[in-house]
Amino acid sequence: MGYQDLFLQTTESTNRVAKEMGASGVAHGSGVVADTQTAGRGRLGRQWHSPPGCNLYCSYVIRPDIDLQDYPKLTMVAGVAAAQCVQDHSSLAVGLKWPNDLYIDTRKCGGILCEASPAATPPFAVIGIGINCNLNTSEIPEELKGMATSLLMEGGCRIDPQQLFVDLREHLLDAVRDFEKQGFSHILSTWNHFDTFRGTHMTWVREDGKPVEGISLGPDLDGSLVVQDLDGNRHKVISGDVTLVGSVPMERS
Repeated sequence: MGYQDLFLQTTESTNRVAKEMGASGVAHGSGVVADTQTAGRGRLGRQWHSPPGCNLYCSYVIRPDIDLQDYPKLTMVAGVAAAQCVQDHSSLAVGLKWPNDLYIDTRKCGGILCEASPAATPPFAVIGIGINCNLNTSEIPEELKGMATSLLMEGGCRIDPQQLFVDLREHLLDAVRDFEKQGFSHILSTWNHFDTFRGTHMTWVREDGKPVEGISLGPDLDGSLVVQDLDGNRHKVISGDVTLVGSVPMERS
């Protein structure tokens, strides 16, 4: 069965549309892409800035042959796929920040929002990906200046979002197949290559609002981030906000 894609001028959220598509039974790998979103979302309920005509806002319906307990790891699977695809298109040194952000140096250029529907028959996940392609400095909100960037701003060349949507799907499906056949350790090895903030001083904000400072040791085999605090104790971060304190990221090997 071929892909059943939707191309929209505008939508509230591509993830919302993709969940409806998944529930209707569309094929594995089918996707939706929009020129703009009016209520795009990021992790922890944050709004995703979605100006029209310059970036990629898309979601894919994925029906992986994995245990339901492994669905949360699809966020990192998608991160590997997105980093590889953007690097292929731009030749930029793209990095990943746990669990779901794409970075160039210390500025964010993309994000991933994975939502599972395990009760569906058959179960599926929706992987939403937003990438700042042709955004220029004047289009970045004042509160995000210095924190956000785009492929155009970093590389000086324009990217076709529609072609990126097509190529990103192939990278994503390849990464999902690798996950199915070789397990998460294979994905994690690739993810670690792109880990921009391993070895840096981070602040982890726990769900109860308490901050914990420490050094990022990178994710482990269950997808949790390992942080070593200032007393040498190691913590497994399952959820919560992780921010850079101010040290310079280590070079990736």
